[in-house]
Amino acid sequence: MMVDSLPEPKSSWKPYVIGFLIGAVILTVIPFLQRRFLKAPPPVRQLPAWSVASLGGGEVSSAALAGKVVLATIEIAPCAAPCLERHQNFGTAAHHVDDLKGAIVLVSLVGPDAQPGLADLVKGATPAWRFGAAEAPFIAELQAALDQFRGATDMEISRSHAVVLIDQDNALRGFWPDDGAGRGNSINAARLLAKHGPNP
Repeated sequence: MMVDSLPEPKSSWKPYVIGFLIGAVILTVIPFLQRRFLKAPPPVRQLPAWSVASLGGGEVSSAALAGKVVLATIEIAPCAAPCLERHQNFGTAAHHVDDLKGAIVLVSLVGPDAQPGLADLVKGATPAWRFGAAEAPFIAELQAALDQFRGATDMEISRSHAVVLIDQDNALRGFWPDDGAGRGNSINAARLLAKHGPNP
């Protein structure tokens, strides 16, 4: 005796709709939670007006960069292969902030001894990645900020290879080590400042 096959159960569209609605709610709420819990670091020190000679890419001064977030690095010593690689890695930050239409500018401050080793990078300078002379008065201001930030005077900023973050109002916000994690964190902090302003 043959038994008729049972009809296949009808699939319901309800789980798909519920899943879609849950996903939409999560995607809507996440940016608000990020805004609440992710904040740029507070100011370390208000910098006085500063200006250094431009080596390429445009004017390098607090006046020229007013309203922009600055990520800076310093190179004083003669620049061999590790130094060149360090600056090439620093320059990749430009690709991570170009969606912000010039709101973040990279600045490499270069001493006379380092300039020959970085000559090719300087030739390729752009308004998004500028090169300036590492002049003593400005380096001294950054050193004072580093000492205040660390609560110690045992680290020379020109040898630290730190990534320096300066906000739209010329306030120094912090220092990060020149490694993958440090560069990533400095970029994230710069993006927060660029998107939400110095006083979110």
